[in-house]
Amino acid sequence: MTSVPELAHVDTRLGLSRAGDCLPLYLRFLARFPEDDSLTGLMSALGEGDMQTAFSCAHALKGLSAQLGILCVSEAASRVCELLRPLDPAALGDTHEAAKTLCALHAQVCREIAQLPAR
Repeated sequence: MTSVPELAHVDTRLGLSRAGDCLPLYLRFLARFPEDDSLTGLMSALGEGDMQTAFSCAHALKGLSAQLGILCVSEAASRVCELLRPLDPAALGDTHEAAKTLCALHAQVCREIAQLPAR
């Protein structure tokens, strides 16, 4: 059996357990994480001032990353969600700052995932 990969920003054991301890399934979903368009949608919606769509995208990213054990991204997306939840345009400045942090963490995780051996 192939061992669970160790990644600095991913709790792979948690993600594996959430995938029913099916390593091939978990690795397949983990490898597809960088292809998810939630972050792109979030940033686009923020640029347009569409707080409802931005919230939906942040919430989707929060759930997906939590399911995969990518807790740093999930927590950062949760912060964005909380800023967007009231749908208050006055929070857009803080939301953009939180989104920058989210983008940096997301990019780091995607680089780590890209280093995994092809399956």
